[in-house]
Amino acid sequence: MRHLLLTLLLALVCGGVIRAQEAEAWLEGTLVSKTDKTPLVNALVALRTAEGQDTHFRTLTDENGYFLLKATPGKYLLGASFAQQAIVLRPSLELRSGKLQLGTLPVELTRELEAVVVKHSAPLVRYEGTTLIFGGAAFALARGGSVLDGLKLIPGLQLEGANTLKLYGLSELTVYIDGRPQRMSKDEVISLLQSMSLSELSSVELIREPGVEYGGITTPILNIKRKTTVEEGVKGFTSLVGTYQHYLSEQFSSRVNLSYGRSRSYISYTLGDRRHRETTTFSTGHIDDLRTNSRISHQVGLGTELSLGKGHTLGAQLLGNYADERLLLTQNMSNRLKWSNLYGTLYHTYRASHWALWTTVEGSLGSSDLRREKASSGVANKDENQFARLALDFSHQLSKVFALSLGAEASHVAVDSRITHRTNKSTLREWNIEGYASLRFRLQKLSGVVGLRIAGEDRKGNLGIGSGEFFRSGSELLPYASLRYTPARDHQISLTHSSSYTRPSYRDLLGYISSASEVLAREGNRHLTTSYRRSLTLNYSYLQAAQLELSYVDTKEPIVETITQQGGVYVLRRHNLDYSRYLRARLVLPIPIIRQGELSWTASTYLAAQRQWDAGRIDRADYSKVFNAYYVQHKHNLGLPSGWTADLGVTYYSGLMFGLYHMQRQWWMDASVSKRIHDLRITLSAHDLFNTNIARGSYELSSPALAFERNWHSPHLQLTLSYSWGKKAVKTHDTRSRKDDTKRLSTDANEGLNISSQSAQ
Repeated sequence: MRHLLLTLLLALVCGGVIRAQEAEAWLEGTLVSKTDKTPLVNALVALRTAEGQDTHFRTLTDENGYFLLKATPGKYLLGASFAQQAIVLRPSLELRSGKLQLGTLPVELTRELEAVVVKHSAPLVRYEGTTLIFGGAAFALARGGSVLDGLKLIPGLQLEGANTLKLYGLSELTVYIDGRPQRMSKDEVISLLQSMSLSELSSVELIREPGVEYGGITTPILNIKRKTTVEEGVKGFTSLVGTYQHYLSEQFSSRVNLSYGRSRSYISYTLGDRRHRETTTFSTGHIDDLRTNSRISHQVGLGTELSLGKGHTLGAQLLGNYADERLLLTQNMSNRLKWSNLYGTLYHTYRASHWALWTTVEGSLGSSDLRREKASSGVANKDENQFARLALDFSHQLSKVFALSLGAEASHVAVDSRITHRTNKSTLREWNIEGYASLRFRLQKLSGVVGLRIAGEDRKGNLGIGSGEFFRSGSELLPYASLRYTPARDHQISLTHSSSYTRPSYRDLLGYISSASEVLAREGNRHLTTSYRRSLTLNYSYLQAAQLELSYVDTKEPIVETITQQGGVYVLRRHNLDYSRYLRARLVLPIPIIRQGELSWTASTYLAAQRQWDAGRIDRADYSKVFNAYYVQHKHNLGLPSGWTADLGVTYYSGLMFGLYHMQRQWWMDASVSKRIHDLRITLSAHDLFNTNIARGSYELSSPALAFERNWHSPHLQLTLSYSWGKKAVKTHDTRSRKDDTKRLSTDANEGLNISSQSAQ
């Protein structure tokens, strides 16, 4: 297998070298709206021959409306497609060897120009180093569904359980919308994505190595970008999801969008009723049976965005969440949790010809009331939390080659926790002051970015009388650099160095008052320190689809979970190792098998192999572990006539170490079939019907070793009904209809033990 992969890579590189010897022409420009000069993001730019024939010379504009297109010398017609409009940029264009700069191209978006019809297959994805940018064509098979339905088509992305998005099963994803983080719980983020229609989506950025502008985030980021130009009128989207997974769960979502003049607003509501069960069997003979006997949740969203004039945009969003959950535990124990949160954000954008300024203010208020009951006695714990953040981001195009970005932010966190039968309470007060600077450059075949972030922390906590206090104060420099080289058309090589940090959570420092486990109790560790991560990644991509990647990651003082025995009771406690390092190879191979009219069939394979070294001291004993791990996922995506789509996939993990837990291998299957009938989409999906995804493992550092088997009761069937509705209002200044150019875009290729059911790291 290794020799086959090396042979394939050698053939691809040799093909690139041969192509590099051919004469190349480069076309560069920037697309902006003629009315307010805002950039046209993810517009499809393509060339046609002078005779009107299609070519494969095409690309997408970036977040600044910029495009760089490679072609062979000749005479062409330059066209674009954006917001369901076909646009002629240059009716006649002669390209010669070298670079032709078109500068800024203002585009009129209120008219339909019918001189050209762009019929190219839009590229599913393009690479910018380790960042993947998926255009609208990548989600064509989910048309009529929600944004969440579309995200499931991203290669290697999967929804674990009911609320966790993961990439290649290796790391959780942080969700951004239009460049802004969604500071909500996992359940709330999934509910929000389920309520958004896929038609609102412009593109999705999968940022695998976040840069300095993202605040030192460790996990990959999924940045969902909405369309900047929408049709006027009232449109709505409603979805109903029913899931049978040992119990029956339901979710209803509805969202109404109103676009008129210079404003666009929305109101949404989601009602969920979730039931769940998982069982853990320990080698001690104990069995923890945790059942969610209904979790009723409500989410209400309000948002508006207003264009104030040339280059000015003002927006606001308000999200309210409430949940009432009842957990049934073993030995007549139960937990009752009532939780509420209000999150708001206000943002303003100003764009000039060569610079832009973004201002963001956000905050949240939350409270929870947790009552733990055993027989007739009860203990209640009440938490209140506040969050506020102010951020400024500035970008300036210094020249055609260089662009500078600067940013600063200040945030404050306050948490108060009180147990009803005690007089004292635990508190947390935290200030974070951070700033960054980055410089980007772009040449014909070489581009990149270098940046530096300074992260300052001032953290103080009081864990209550007899528990002690903790203090954290200091700063960290987080460098970032990425270099991309394009030796020939369809080939790209990148080298990226990134750094990030993970701070221990308040709950890890405080511990838990009680646990959902009969065997395991929880304890805080106020001596936990911040963990820092450095990575170096070499990436090669071919045809903006196949990818081979080598990465080395060094994590200093990673936070892991330990198990100790105290008085015959097993206690869970977070702990810092000295380091965790791994070397990983990853291969992505999407292969289009059939692509003819409405019929498409793509097979995708994802392989990852990893060698990992961990070391530290656990309970005054030296710990050292070296191991190998493997991951394989194979999927088939079918697009069929008459609106039918189907997916089938299988995922496999080798035995591995999850932190300090030794896990056995796991595998499972996923399948789905969908039918689109006009504005109605019906999807039936199945996950792990053979119940093979059972987590079996052991914690060997305890004496005797503690073995366990976690049954997620994961086999489930899910039926989703999605309906889009609304009447489009005709603009008073333009009564001509627009052709739906997107129809011409076709696609080809894509509390017990803290152990994730589908994770490896």
